[in-house]
Amino acid sequence: MEKTNKKLISIVSPAYNESENIPLIVEAVKKVMSGLKEKYDFEYIIVNDGSTDDTWEAIVKEAKKDPRIKGICFSRNFGHQMALTAGLDNAKGDAVIYCDSDLQHPPDIFPKLIKEWESGFDVVHTKRTKTDGEPFLKKLMSGLFYKVVNRFSNVRIDEGMADFKLLDKKVLSKLSSMREHDRFLRGMVPWVGFKSTVVEYEANKRIHGKSWYSFRRNLSFAKSGILAFSVKPLKYIGYLGIFLVGFSVLALIYWGIRSLSYGSWLLSPIFTLTLLNTFLMGLSLGSLGIIALYVSNIYYEVLDRPLYIVSEKTFENE
Repeated sequence: MEKTNKKLISIVSPAYNESENIPLIVEAVKKVMSGLKEKYDFEYIIVNDGSTDDTWEAIVKEAKKDPRIKGICFSRNFGHQMALTAGLDNAKGDAVIYCDSDLQHPPDIFPKLIKEWESGFDVVHTKRTKTDGEPFLKKLMSGLFYKVVNRFSNVRIDEGMADFKLLDKKVLSKLSSMREHDRFLRGMVPWVGFKSTVVEYEANKRIHGKSWYSFRRNLSFAKSGILAFSVKPLKYIGYLGIFLVGFSVLALIYWGIRSLSYGSWLLSPIFTLTLLNTFLMGLSLGSLGIIALYVSNIYYEVLDRPLYIVSEKTFENE
């Protein structure tokens, strides 16, 4: 890219089966950034996350027409967070804006994000106030996702704050140094800190394709947020164990006194023991399952495999 005295804004988008949306998002980004060309240059990095359609071909086509459009292709699907990470790793700008490539995150508000950055904020979050045509079930799932994450996580994330933000390059530098494998950028950015503000927006209706996030993926994403930023589930296991021990002792004393008063067992001893053992086994297995999630995270960190593998690029590293 030709050297100028203008500041560089890097824009990053992950793309999974977005072949029809790529020309539209590229056109929208170029249109918005053309209005800022007096002060800023830009680069737009689109990461193909192992798409099964012609997404990569669409990215290459746009990159050939404009060198400011840069494409990265994964060797397979590594996931939304890894695709964002790859784009951020390759961003060279004084500030970086990252957003989805389906046009639900409107490029029209880029100037607002940049204006807040110019006024001294290092992180500019966005908060979705409304989504055109959003199904009730998806809205319910989204609300539940934020409630669960905030209940267990040590980092608070307001509802509607998705992976659509502006970061100053010094924030990006700190974020890029965090190489954990089970990534949750919505929590990592607030954890880094720095001076931040929020810009509200209304999300657009998806034009083509289907949303990557299903109910199962939302659950998995919530799990990542909890495991990465909290050990509360482990503490709750300990608290529950103490409670059950105390409850069991009190219940045993009460049951013994009542049985002696009536002169016989209120319930069959075999039935009572079976019920108690079933409950305790279920509790033990559930507790072990929670511990196993944390152990599995440690396992993948110890393996220290690459976060992602790039098979192709439309540009050379500068």
